[in-house]
Amino acid sequence: MRIFLKWLGIGVAAVVGAALIAVVLTIVVAGSLYEMKKPERNAGGLLRHSSQYLRMSDGVRIAVDVTLPANMAPGAKVPVLIKGTPYWRGANLSFPGKAAAELGLFHLGEPDVDILNDSGYAVVTVDARGTGASFGHVAIMMDNREIADFGEIVDWAAAQPWSNGRVGAYGFSYRGMLATDTASLGHKALKAIAPSFDFTDIYLTSHPGGILSDAFLYNWGAQTKELNDGQFPCDRTCQLFVAGPERVDADTDGTLAKEAVAAHRANYDIYACGRAAPDRDSPICASGKSLSDISELARKNAVEASGVPIYSIAGWFDANSPAMVLNRFETFSNPQEVTIGALSHGGFMSTDPFAPAGANPDPRYAKQTAGIAAFFDRYLKPGGKPVVGKTLHYFVLNGGGWETANSWPPAGARAVDWHFGNKHSLVAAAAGGTDTYKIDLGASSGPLARHLSPEALSRTAYPDRAAQDKKLLTYTSDPVLNDVEIAGDPLAKLTLSTSATDGEVIVYLEDVSASGKVTYLTEGELRLEHRKLNSVASSADPLHSYLSADAAPMIPGKAEAIQIELMPIAARIKKGERIRVAIAGSDNGNLARVPASGDPTLTLVRGPSTISLPEIAAP
Repeated sequence: MRIFLKWLGIGVAAVVGAALIAVVLTIVVAGSLYEMKKPERNAGGLLRHSSQYLRMSDGVRIAVDVTLPANMAPGAKVPVLIKGTPYWRGANLSFPGKAAAELGLFHLGEPDVDILNDSGYAVVTVDARGTGASFGHVAIMMDNREIADFGEIVDWAAAQPWSNGRVGAYGFSYRGMLATDTASLGHKALKAIAPSFDFTDIYLTSHPGGILSDAFLYNWGAQTKELNDGQFPCDRTCQLFVAGPERVDADTDGTLAKEAVAAHRANYDIYACGRAAPDRDSPICASGKSLSDISELARKNAVEASGVPIYSIAGWFDANSPAMVLNRFETFSNPQEVTIGALSHGGFMSTDPFAPAGANPDPRYAKQTAGIAAFFDRYLKPGGKPVVGKTLHYFVLNGGGWETANSWPPAGARAVDWHFGNKHSLVAAAAGGTDTYKIDLGASSGPLARHLSPEALSRTAYPDRAAQDKKLLTYTSDPVLNDVEIAGDPLAKLTLSTSATDGEVIVYLEDVSASGKVTYLTEGELRLEHRKLNSVASSADPLHSYLSADAAPMIPGKAEAIQIELMPIAARIKKGERIRVAIAGSDNGNLARVPASGDPTLTLVRGPSTISLPEIAAP
């Protein structure tokens, strides 16, 4: 969303910066030209873009757009791709907005539709129930009724005269979760899905390690509320260009869109309800359901029963999406293809900490979308060749390049234990003693931390962490004698005590160059009241249940063994570089403070404490 706003801001600046009279004349002429345009038709004479309401079985009207390929021949039938969204399927432009669009100052829309149209697909974009121009309201995201809508839309799309009867669902983030959930319905026309940068366990996205992701949830909740209120989430200047969500074609005066937006006032408050639900089984306000109840994992058996193949893209530093996508890869029986690289949420930018500033994403966005089209070709077009089994393509940071595997961690990875030694060293053999750390409550992973990426769509980035590490409890190895390649999910086993009855522990894994630059690789966190080990596996954390019944206070001063699985990563530590583990008790500006007051300390017992790194022989 933020990229979208940035492009819009460029357009606004260009208009405002011109001479006033010229701007007024330009707006009048350009806006008039925009409104005079005739609807575009494709080669078969059909409208390329149309919008309408579909009435669901419970009577609620859902707004959908249909965009057909330009080169579609007369009488042709093409496969259909469905993308559901809570972020408006399009925008209704004001007169100045139409003028700016006519002048090419900004483009409201996502580029995937054009790419998929050019690949021979009709694209149906849907405002999810209770959002955009759709009617209804939601007591919790992705409830059964919201998902049922998409089953009905699949059936509708398959029956259209321009459809070949074969349907796919795709999208990133919330859109991807809708695609996966739609597969759980078992509708026969749905042949394949491509969820990317999505989250199979919504509880752990809002509460990583059981800790409230405060900044993310607040920002996302505020942004979503503005959209649901019919306002574009940007400053007042740019709001002059956008007059609300896109109307359906028949809603010429906007009456229906206004009625739909009025119904959204009954939607639940994302931030307030999320803060009031600290445990995995905590209900979200009046919905009576927890975030776990409506997550992809709750529909796992049904998704597997559908047998639909799954194609996914993820980014190493995109919140905990890579952990969840890889968990789905490992635990869902569906045929799967996964690509994980140094990509921002949505795949628009590179997040490679070892690449030069401004480097292009690898692969670029157009290539990512072309890969999605090629995947659907195998299942939705005549003569397609389905792929059996599972394939993972992953990028190894710091010079490792692209690798291919059929499991995670890759075959050949072995767990190597590193111990916390004297004088803050990281060593091969256990060492006795303790280290006491007074938590620096100002320590932070910064304004571009991975926790914020699902809302900000920004380039997740961790600048040189040498200064931040001075605020943390760190352990650093000697320079490695040969390249060390890490590929998997590091596991920290810590024996520690705290001066409080609760707290948070964050474990960072870092690379230290010969010059002393510290580069973030991955992290894991845990709220100490959720330390109990449990056999109930979740997507990003197979170790802890996060259930209210399993939560228990710490006894101040009593050392206990805790385990924290770090998020997956593939990276090289090059010869002469060092491995560092940094331990924090706060991520100011990102995660909620636990405990909420006081000046707590952590005491690490070195002997039994280790971090296990999944190392693989470097070529």
